[in-house]
Amino acid sequence: METEHKIDVKQALRVFDKATREGEKRDDGWHYRGLTCSTDFDGYTVFISDGKVVLTVFFHNKYTVDYGNPLELQQFVDLLAKVDRAGD
Repeated sequence: METEHKIDVKQALRVFDKATREGEKRDDGWHYRGLTCSTDFDGYTVFISDGKVVLTVFFHNKYTVDYGNPLELQQFVDLLAKVDRAGD
């Protein structure tokens, strides 16, 4: 989908790093500012979700995005940007 190109993978990985450092660790991953972040068993695949959208980042920064509609995707992209900027 065209809108998937809106994802800044480097930004998403910065958000993931921030969540693992500053978020609350629970059984399903780290919870931080409305996001849940987790990895697969070997740590090479990263999952970031706001409950409506799931971003999966694979090895070599390839990714997929599962979402219901473009508005939910845009809200997710905006949340990633906001979390990335927080604390700067």
